[in-house]
Amino acid sequence: MSKGVILLVSPSFPPMEGGVAMATYEMARDLQCRGWDIHVLTPESGLPPDSSLPDPCSVTRISFVSSHETRHRIDACLEHIHPSLVIFHSWQDWHLDYMAALCRERNIPMIIRSHGCHTDFHSFFRIQYPPFFGIKKWITSFPTIRRNVNKITGHLHLVCLDDHGSLFKGYDYYYAKKRGMPNFTVIPNTFLPLQPSSFSFRKKYHLEHSLLFSCPASASVRKNQKAFIRHVKKSNIKGIQFIFLVPQYNSYAEQMEKEADGDPAFRFFYGLPRHEVQAAIIESNAVFLYSIQEQQPLTLLEAMSCGVPWIAPDVGGISTLQGGIVLKKRNTRNLQQALLQMTQENTRKILSLAGKQFWCHRYSPKVVYYQWEILFNDLLKKNRVSTYSRSESADIHSPFKT
Repeated sequence: MSKGVILLVSPSFPPMEGGVAMATYEMARDLQCRGWDIHVLTPESGLPPDSSLPDPCSVTRISFVSSHETRHRIDACLEHIHPSLVIFHSWQDWHLDYMAALCRERNIPMIIRSHGCHTDFHSFFRIQYPPFFGIKKWITSFPTIRRNVNKITGHLHLVCLDDHGSLFKGYDYYYAKKRGMPNFTVIPNTFLPLQPSSFSFRKKYHLEHSLLFSCPASASVRKNQKAFIRHVKKSNIKGIQFIFLVPQYNSYAEQMEKEADGDPAFRFFYGLPRHEVQAAIIESNAVFLYSIQEQQPLTLLEAMSCGVPWIAPDVGGISTLQGGIVLKKRNTRNLQQALLQMTQENTRKILSLAGKQFWCHRYSPKVVYYQWEILFNDLLKKNRVSTYSRSESADIHSPFKT
C-alpha cells in the first residue's frame, strides 16, 4: 500500500550529468522502494538514455516549446498525478515560482531542496574570471538567496544539505537560521552504499599494479581539473595513476588533455556506464576533487560509503566530512603534501575507517530516509489538520447552512 504520492521536480535528471540529477535519481529510487508512490517531473534533456540508469519510477520529461506551453504541461501533470507532496530540487528557477503558486492553490505542501548556493568569496577571484565579473556575480548571489529564502512561508518548507553555514559558505542555511525561520530542516544526501561486484575496473583497463587515485566528476571550470593536473606535474609526484571519470566529453575536457600533454600518469575515461564508474571508485586507493565550488559532493560520499579515503579543498561543507584530507588552499605545495600522505598505507587505513563510520552514522539511507519520513508525515499531518480547519470554518459561516 502506498504511503503517499510524491512528485519530485528537478531541473535535471539522468542521463543528465551532475550532483542534483544524481541526488534526485537516488531519492526517487529509494523512496519508491520504501513504499512511496514517486513521480519525477523534469525538462527533456535531448540526450540518449543510459541503460545503466533505468528510470526508477514514473518520469515525465517536458520538452521546452514556450513558457506558456511548459506551464500548461505542468498543470496537466499535477492534475494527472494528484501528489500529496512536491519536492523541488535546487534553487534553479525552472518554473519554481509557478510550481509554488500551483501548490499553494491546490493546498499541496512543497519542499524546496537546496543543494547549496555558490557564495564562496574566494571562488570568484581567480584567473578564469575577470575581476569585475567575479565581484558582480558574487555580490548578486546574496540578494538572490535572501529573496528565495524569504519566500519560504506557509505551505513551503526548506531542506538544506548540512548544518554548516557562514556569511561566505552555505549562505542559505546561514540566513534561514539567522532569521529564525521555523519551517526549514537539515537533511543530507544519501544513496545505496557502493558494493564490489564481479567486474574489475583495474583488470579491464590494465591498472592492476598502480596506486589508483580517481576523480569522478564532470569536466568543468568549477571542478578545476586542469589546475589539478598542472599542480601534480609541478610537484613531480611519481608512482600514482590519476584517472578522470568524465560523463561527457566537452571543450574543458579537451583543455584537460592538453594540460596533461600525453603524460601517462593521467588517464581519461568518458561516458562509462554507471557500474564501471562505481567499480573504479571502489577499486581506487583514493578519490580526489579540486573544485572551487561545492556544497556536499556526492563523489566524496560515494567514496566514504565504501571506505575509500579522499582529498578535496576546503569549500562548501567539505570540512565537516571525515575520512579524507582537506586542502586549506589549492596550490602545488599543499597538494604535494596531501598526495604524499595518501601514498602511506597506514594513513589510508585510518582515513578509510573514519570515513566509513561517519557515513554509516550520518549519511546511510537508513539514517537519512528516517529523517525524510518524519518530515513527510509531519507535513501531511499538518496539511490534513489545516484542510479540516478550513473546511469546518467554511461550513460554519456558509450562508446555505441549515
